[in-house]
This record gives sequence, structure tokens and C-alpha cells, in this order.
Amino acid sequence: MSKITLLNDGTEYSDFFARKIEADGNIVTRLTEKQQDTTSSEEMIEAPKNLEILWNKRSPLSARNAILTILNKYSCLNEAIIIYQPGFFNKTFHEMSSAVYDLQIDRWIKGYSYLLKEIIQLYIKQKEGRLSFILDKGGVTTLTPLENAIYNYLKILLKDLSVLYQNEPFQIFCFESETPKREEFLLFYDKVINDSKFTPGKIHRFGEKKSIFDFVRN
Repeated sequence: MSKITLLNDGTEYSDFFARKIEADGNIVTRLTEKQQDTTSSEEMIEAPKNLEILWNKRSPLSARNAILTILNKYSCLNEAIIIYQPGFFNKTFHEMSSAVYDLQIDRWIKGYSYLLKEIIQLYIKQKEGRLSFILDKGGVTTLTPLENAIYNYLKILLKDLSVLYQNEPFQIFCFESETPKREEFLLFYDKVINDSKFTPGKIHRFGEKKSIFDFVRN
């Protein structure tokens, strides 16, 4: 039976994961902030055709409606793959307006927290599920103070949630991808999900391979 997976759009990993999910014979539902697809014609041809749900990150009601939309169509949600990729702002700390700070905190800290809350509530109710949260730096080594604060908030939050809910009948994984090698990360992701023993609070880090025996830096 096909699994139902929730995936957020708007990152460089989104289409990679969507294609992989479909190739495995499963169904992907995609959260998007865009009313219309603005990708190129080539990307539109390659991207899988799936259920798309409009998501307003600043609204807790939008997060709840997203989960209800999936349940109304499929009756369950087996897996959620949520990805955070920093925006890589060009402005320095003192140049950034207060409006930008408010928007980014609303979108990334509040928005992801609202969504995680709804997913966890559902998993507790249905007594199964898997949540994978991916922090994707994409090879960038220096983040702005705001991005770094958001990144570390999400990292600590997922680590703590993994420990807090370790005795529940679902699992929370947290990944860090430090390089732009997306296809290699997918192989690493599969290995952790399918082969590794679940360890509450563990951050699974994927970086540059130093040798064939040093595939992951923990």
C-alpha cells in the first residue's frame, strides 16, 4: 500500500524528494506558498504532479487546514519531510528592517512550530508516523545572525522534540545537510531512515566525505 508523505515546497531539495517519493511508489502532498507555479517550463515538466496545498506559514489555522486536507483525501499521513533552507540575505545585521525580522520569525519560527504541532498531534492520534526535518545549508558556511538564530532554534527544537516524544509510537529525525550534493544526501537519508537504529535526540549530519569509510560526520 502506498504511503502518504507531506513535503514542503520552496527549497532546492523539494523536487528531489518529490521525485524520489513517487519513484518509490508512494504519494506526495506538497505545501506551497505560491498561488501559481513560477518555475521554468523545463522544471515544470520534470516536477511530479501531486496534490498541492496552499500554506500560509504565519497562520496556525493554515497549518491545521493543511493536515485536514490530507486526511480528507487520504485518511492518514504516514510521513512528513519538512525542510528549512536559509534565505541567504545580502544585508548585514544593522541594515535589516524590523519588518524583515518580524516576517522571518513569523514564517520560520512560528510557522514551522505551528506545522510541527499539528503533525505531532496527528501522529499521537493515529499512533504511527515519521517526521524528518532537514536543515539544509547547501554548502554555505556563514549565515547572517538572523538566519543563524532561526537555524539553531529549529535544530534545538527538533532535537528536544525527538527526546520528548521518544516513547510515542512515531519517530522524529533531524538531519543537517552541509553540502550542495543533493543526490548523495538522498542516499544518506535513505540509509539513516532504513538501516540506522533510531536514537532520540541525535542530529544526523551529512558533510563532505573524507574517504569511503567516512561517509558522515556526526
